[in-house]
Amino acid sequence: MACSNDDTPCDNIADNPLEEYEWLQEVKNNMKDCLFETSIIQGTYLRQTVFFTAVTDPLFSGINTPTLYNCQGGIVRIFTIDNYQDYQNKVTINKVLYRCKDEVK
Repeated sequence: MACSNDDTPCDNIADNPLEEYEWLQEVKNNMKDCLFETSIIQGTYLRQTVFFTAVTDPLFSGINTPTLYNCQGGIVRIFTIDNYQDYQNKVTINKVLYRCKDEVK
């Protein structure tokens, strides 16, 4: 694993975070029965690499208020309905690591 187990920002991010970060594997494994497409995303917030989940379904018309995590799984920032515009203005999505979407049967 490229990061230590403290709350400091990560200097070297794993090439495959879903495989190398156990806590992120747990997030993926807990994503079941997603009515709307929900994704695990790697992004940047204040020049720091962060990971978070967000509803990425084009049919979803709500507001995302994610919690941002560093590579150790420590909380970097929690967005709420009161400050969700900060999320839109300050978080850059770098790549989608995983998508959960149930097929309509």
